[in-house]
Amino acid sequence: MVSAAQPQLARPRSPARRARWAPILAALRDQPWRELLAASELLEALAAQGLELSERTLRLHCAELGAAGLIERVGKRGYRLTPAGLEAARALAVQRRLGTVAARMESMVCQLTFDPRRRQGLASINACVVRRSLLPTLLADLEAVYESGLAVGDRVLIAEPGSEVLGRRVPETCVGIGTVCSLTIAATLLAGGVPTQLVGGALLGIVERRPAHLLELVRYDASSLSPNELFIRARLTSVIDAARCGEGRITASLRELPMSALPRLDEALAACREAGLHGVLAVGKPGQTLLNAPLGEGRVGLLLATGLNPLAGLWERHLVSASDPDTASPMVGPAEWQSLIPVRELRARLARFL
Repeated sequence: MVSAAQPQLARPRSPARRARWAPILAALRDQPWRELLAASELLEALAAQGLELSERTLRLHCAELGAAGLIERVGKRGYRLTPAGLEAARALAVQRRLGTVAARMESMVCQLTFDPRRRQGLASINACVVRRSLLPTLLADLEAVYESGLAVGDRVLIAEPGSEVLGRRVPETCVGIGTVCSLTIAATLLAGGVPTQLVGGALLGIVERRPAHLLELVRYDASSLSPNELFIRARLTSVIDAARCGEGRITASLRELPMSALPRLDEALAACREAGLHGVLAVGKPGQTLLNAPLGEGRVGLLLATGLNPLAGLWERHLVSASDPDTASPMVGPAEWQSLIPVRELRARLARFL
């Protein structure tokens, strides 16, 4: 018997209804960093699956899903999965979702417009909503990670209570923090004539403040979730130890580039550094492994820090949990570079919330 507190999972009874519901559930499920998807964004996600729908048809399908208790609409802000909808989405074939993380990340790289010389344009950020009571601990850890060079760039985003960060509303008891994502480096290199290909998310061992070896590597094209977020949520990282003591485990992104792009790499990386866009941990040599990671023939490895490293302390110190109604899971999305502030100004900007 199922109690009122545990409603039965709604399931489509007819094949036709399953065919209508599955793509929408999959599109919402494939946005693990975001709480809501606007109708226009949902249409784009469905188009990426090869399904072209009109706005009216989408509204009708979403009304069906809402009546079944699988999704809910939050005003004009968008749609999200209910707990029952999340379970239904998980029941979709895993093979359907393999590689979706890589596809979304590479799609975002093509949408970013950050120009390191002009210091403006769209950058990618990792964002998290945290309780104001956690700010003193978070700030100390975040500053240590940036000072140790284990983060990306030297800027952060602040979303004050009552505002929004990447479409998610920040409760009055919380503050939104955004850190620059390694996708910004990939996009800047691409604009500089250095195309890179995403290989995998890595758990990187740091010894004597230097990258030592890859402890784990999960290929993006063989994963249905973000590998680096999984490492952090599983509490496999020790970013704070790596930042403060010089030894620990951090998250990293492994990319590779064609050997023919090497002549342009130094110039592109120099432009990144001049703009304060740091985060390159190691560059390999043609035809050789990078640390202990095998690469394709004629390829050169590139190891980048991730934007999740400065936020990892929240999980390492057990300050957040999946059941916390206000502290949400990390998100990724675009933000104007000029909306970010230098890390050195962060503590002063947040002083009134401490």
